[in-house]
Amino acid sequence: MKKFLLAAMLGAISLTAAAQTTGQDETVNVPGSMLKIELPAAPLHLSREETSPYRGGYSLSNGKVLHLRSFGHGSALYGEIDEEGMHKMVAASPNTFVAADRALKVTIKLIGDDDASGEVLIAQPRQRMADGSWSEAKVVSAAALR
Repeated sequence: MKKFLLAAMLGAISLTAAAQTTGQDETVNVPGSMLKIELPAAPLHLSREETSPYRGGYSLSNGKVLHLRSFGHGSALYGEIDEEGMHKMVAASPNTFVAADRALKVTIKLIGDDDASGEVLIAQPRQRMADGSWSEAKVVSAAALR
């Protein structure tokens, strides 16, 4: 019985050693987590009073400022980073808002009356590279601070 266990352990060790040896011309791709901006399947319809605590300016870790605003008497919330253009937001949850054009996703955790934390996902569109090719559209992240 002991010889059987010893043989099994040696076999397992040799398999892992063989799996670790790769040629120099081989590439191993390790996928990272994909950040995505998805519209909610069933958006929440929040009143102006429910979105009121989230309206205001938020300093982001990338040096930019996120502004969440409402206009007139409507309950619609609009998001804008610096002065790069307004995006109509829909509520995915009481504290998460997604731009209808999927350019932004904002998750805010209010801490007291004057502080907040959270995350802002910003879609970066495809860009023309120096060699004439196009980069892939991607999402970058910046932590929200107030």
